[in-house]
Amino acid sequence: MKINLLVVFMFTSLFLNAQIKKGGLFIGGDVSLYSAKATSTNPNEYIAKNKGYEFSPSVGWVLKDNVLIGGNIRLTFSENEQQPSNIYSKGNRIGGSIWMRKYLPVGKSFYLFGNAGLNAQSIYNKYTVVQQPYYSKEKGYAINASLTPGISYQVRKSLFLEAALNNLITLGYERRKSEQQTQNTIVYKGTSNSYSLSSSLGNGSPLQIGMRWIIPKK
Repeated sequence: MKINLLVVFMFTSLFLNAQIKKGGLFIGGDVSLYSAKATSTNPNEYIAKNKGYEFSPSVGWVLKDNVLIGGNIRLTFSENEQQPSNIYSKGNRIGGSIWMRKYLPVGKSFYLFGNAGLNAQSIYNKYTVVQQPYYSKEKGYAINASLTPGISYQVRKSLFLEAALNNLITLGYERRKSEQQTQNTIVYKGTSNSYSLSSSLGNGSPLQIGMRWIIPKK
């Protein structure tokens, strides 16, 4: 009986010592840049260039101990070029999300967490072949709900390092309107709707590592 009480006391102490208190401010975000160039001379010269960036700041509040709510905006832009075929493409996605996160203390500085988000974004893509001429473009929007589990380590009072299985499960809907013009100047238009249920475990790089700041209320 004494041993059982001691174990309960130890676990209770761990949970009480590791709490994210109500009223705190959550600050985070993600930034990514990429640029690539590929060349080939066998059998013909070929050059492909790709570049883009993504910016996604996030802010939230500690609604109650270990429970956070917040939102973020997401901006994604990309450009691609292929030579000597004079093929160009560019696109962007602009949107945002609202989310709720629950932390579960598992030690003095460690937490497990689950993040549920509702996301919406606009879609724009354009593909052009200069020599033919030919172009296609599409506009639309996407809505999805996602679940992201992870683990967080409190490095300092306000600084947390985390690793997460980003978008472990995602349920989504997309609607796109497309327009294509061929060599004979005929324009084709269409609309597509799609539903999806996916997991990041199948894309080869589901793990996301980052830093977050949770500033306690004074």
